[in-house]
Amino acid sequence: MSRSARSQGLSAYVWLPLVLMVAALIWRVLYQQGIVAANLGNLSPLMAFAFAGAIAFPRSLPWWSWAGLLILVDWVSMGSQWWSTAHGREAVLLSYGLYVLAAWWGSRLRGKAGMVDTVLGTLGCSVGFYLVTNSLSWAVESYYAKTWAGWVQALTTGKEGLPPTLMFFRNSLIADLLGATAIVVVYNFEALVRKLRVMPVIGWGRQSQAAVAA
Repeated sequence: MSRSARSQGLSAYVWLPLVLMVAALIWRVLYQQGIVAANLGNLSPLMAFAFAGAIAFPRSLPWWSWAGLLILVDWVSMGSQWWSTAHGREAVLLSYGLYVLAAWWGSRLRGKAGMVDTVLGTLGCSVGFYLVTNSLSWAVESYYAKTWAGWVQALTTGKEGLPPTLMFFRNSLIADLLGATAIVVVYNFEALVRKLRVMPVIGWGRQSQAAVAA
């Protein structure tokens, strides 16, 4: 077996990012149980760990592990109550579906995406989650006028008397970007310590092409 192939095989067992993902699940439970303030609840980088986590996840675990863990933790923490929170079953199913989609996309990029790709991909997933879920709120809630202005309200100010939708988007975006950055940093830290292949700044494929061109 070549040194390159051996390194690729070993890099499949970088486990430290999984510790961060478990910590995020613990934070989510604390929020659900009212221990963490409501305005800090969406500081948990769920989308980052769905997408970036799937890229850095140990290959011995299936790509859907994060989504499965998230569903299990929510069910244990809140029981049937979680099924009726947010905007009803449609929103719950949509949220989980978006996490699954992001995890699937991230799994397709294992061994291909670099640090920049991973963070930018997380940014795209986070923005997409915000647009899709709040568009659903606009579509199903009678509070919002079914007009362009009503849709903009759902995406910006939200409901009167509640924190603006943009504030939740800001929190989740910051959390996801920090979460994705933390994942690639701890991935490379463990890889360096254990002398495994590190994740480059840009994608592995593009890095190789640049080296050949040089």
